[in-house]
Amino acid sequence: MPPIGHIGCAPEGTVAAGGACTVGAAGPAGYSNCAKGSECVAGTCKTICDHQGGAPACDANHACGQYEGLFESGDMTVAGVCDPKCDPLTQALLAGTTTAACGSPDPAAPNAGCFTFTGIDFTCAPVGPTTLALTDRMPARGPTSGGAYVNGCAPGFLPFFREMTGSNVIVCAGMCAPLKTDMTPALRANVVGSKTVPAKLPTKAAPEAGDAICVTNKKGSSLEAIGQNCLFMWPFNVENNMLPESPYNDGLGICFDFRKYTYDRDNNAGTPPEQVPSCAALPPKGTVPACTCDAMGSNCTGTGCPDGQAHEWGCYNTTDTGITAFTNDKAQVPAIKPVMREFRVGAIGTGEGVRHLIR
Repeated sequence: MPPIGHIGCAPEGTVAAGGACTVGAAGPAGYSNCAKGSECVAGTCKTICDHQGGAPACDANHACGQYEGLFESGDMTVAGVCDPKCDPLTQALLAGTTTAACGSPDPAAPNAGCFTFTGIDFTCAPVGPTTLALTDRMPARGPTSGGAYVNGCAPGFLPFFREMTGSNVIVCAGMCAPLKTDMTPALRANVVGSKTVPAKLPTKAAPEAGDAICVTNKKGSSLEAIGQNCLFMWPFNVENNMLPESPYNDGLGICFDFRKYTYDRDNNAGTPPEQVPSCAALPPKGTVPACTCDAMGSNCTGTGCPDGQAHEWGCYNTTDTGITAFTNDKAQVPAIKPVMREFRVGAIGTGEGVRHLIR
């Protein structure tokens, strides 16, 4: 269906899923030449899918993506299309022959990037040339009604956080390679992420080791001395203290400028809010005198840890946090700081977002 008009029947096309396609001009001929069961998105026929998990479903190398103006009925999206899965750090397709930069003809000027609706599955979606400059802390592209498109940032970046506490502006955040971090000398320098994991920057031809850190001209927007945090992604996917299983729980992080956010440290509206702490300033789990935690080893308070401990803030991987086993693809999570969910936007985690439809 075209991005305007309505959902309805149209003559069946002849181009199979994966083939190059066109869409007619708006009006009686405003339909694609894709075969039944597929639709034209960014010049390629893609298999139609049920974005709520029913039939028709995508195969193991694809996940169902939603697009603005595609299969919309009123304010609801009733279907999606199967987008190919990808690696969020390297931006490579997980299957196929031309895998670099989500299959872009020129990886140094990509026309697609690796994004996520759920924080669990990452799939390729089209990007325009002007989007390549939308990196860490820059406002994401979005509809005029407000919010951000899931593919509203440069490849390797996500519309993930609000600009600051109290803001409705959604900014892009770099996807980084996290390491366990706390205030101990051996772990403090890990705060910006791993310098050995390869990652692809938007206008580089290939992934390079050292590009997955939260530093200016890499995945971040601050000097290394400032210590912009590479937080683990998994805490942002927790819902009702349950974490969905994902191959990216421990290997993917998000760049977070802790200086932009405040929170009510003592749950007292009569006292001013405090700045969110850096992972490099937080004590390690379970080893701090004058610090009292609950039976789960979280909700830590006391003179030794007024902000709690590092594992409560996304500074540790799942194992070191205390997550031991997944049952039916979910695991019980020790309490994390609830305020973390206030910083990120609803298109990530259990929220819902749409991609900008580029014909």
